[in-house]
Amino acid sequence: MEDNRILVISHGHPDFSLGGGEIAAYEHWKELRRRDIQAMLVARTSASPNHIGAPFSVRSADGLQVLFCSPGVNHFRHSQPKKDVVYRDFRSLLERFRPTVVHFHHYAHLGLELIREVRKYGSSIPIVLTLHEFLAICNANGQMIKTNGVLCQKSAPLDCHMCFPGTSAQDFFMRELFVKSFLALVDLFVCPSAFLRDRYVEWGIPAEKMIVLENGQPPLEKNWPELGQLPLKEGMERRFVVLGQISRRKGTLVLLDAVHRLPKKLKKCVSIEIHGSSQYAEDGFAAQLEQGLKGLETVVTLCGPYRSGDAANIIQRNGWVIVPSIWWENSPLVIQEAFAAGRPVICGNIGGMAEKVPAGTAGLNFRVSNAADLAARIEECATSPELWKKLCSTLPKPPTIHETVDRLLSLYDRTRAAS
Repeated sequence: MEDNRILVISHGHPDFSLGGGEIAAYEHWKELRRRDIQAMLVARTSASPNHIGAPFSVRSADGLQVLFCSPGVNHFRHSQPKKDVVYRDFRSLLERFRPTVVHFHHYAHLGLELIREVRKYGSSIPIVLTLHEFLAICNANGQMIKTNGVLCQKSAPLDCHMCFPGTSAQDFFMRELFVKSFLALVDLFVCPSAFLRDRYVEWGIPAEKMIVLENGQPPLEKNWPELGQLPLKEGMERRFVVLGQISRRKGTLVLLDAVHRLPKKLKKCVSIEIHGSSQYAEDGFAAQLEQGLKGLETVVTLCGPYRSGDAANIIQRNGWVIVPSIWWENSPLVIQEAFAAGRPVICGNIGGMAEKVPAGTAGLNFRVSNAADLAARIEECATSPELWKKLCSTLPKPPTIHETVDRLLSLYDRTRAAS
């Protein structure tokens, strides 16, 4: 692998956008650099109104961490309208770095055209794409939720038109053809969950191009206890935590509704911390959040944004991690973080959440979007210290980023040999 020069492309940098995909890309790149592999991270950042000059700026002394100040894209087709950025600037970066593998962790905010430019640059260079959600399939932020709130089971142009009446079924059909024309150039798709893989195969991506591989957890901090050696303190079963984006689609309002439904006696001894930002929340969410928090001042604490490196300590001081998302999810990073910190998870009973959290061994499931059922699970957990101790002792060990990159390097070699 000494001759490998790996270009990792992300739709954001965790210093500016703390999403699971951005963190996965960054940890992937860091693990490659830990191995002294020549790897460059290109992470998209928003263009400021007064930005002028080249779209790329170096963020590290060795020049291998680069910010891509990308112009806005057509979000319907994920197309980059500023073609010079693709054919001149991005092409220049390819020619300077000379990658032997290009691994996209996304095309959102960048443009699908980058994939074709890599193929034009090198017909035999392996192109790998990690699919972090269903954005190619679904125009509703890639979450496969209909605009009436019902979970979407299958994508089709007419169904999409019914969700977005202002866009014709023909336009959705042409969108699908456009997106698939670029995805056809990808040699290998990495799917962090079997659920996501199956959705894309049903949509038309060849199954032989898809592999299921978790993103992997970064190395534990120095002196951090291994899974199975974590202290189980008394009263921890009554402490709950939520980490990540605060929004309707992430289930924040469902959680607050559930807390309102808890018995008064239980509210006096239960604590729920919410860590994260509502920066990307839906319109009107702030007022709904304020209303939902009324009367819960002694139970729920909004703790604000956090750094990804702080997640383990935040989880460790609590007993349960709640993932209340109302959409399918793929492979929420917070579930891996919870297992690495030795804490069970309470999550919805659908999609990648249910896949990662088998009920009774890694945590508990509740009927997605059902506040009453979530309240029942919180009550069950808070009043069952033996259940908490049992689940803490049977948690799966999440894959490490070291293990994930081992597999990726092997896949790069295999793909390159086949090209």
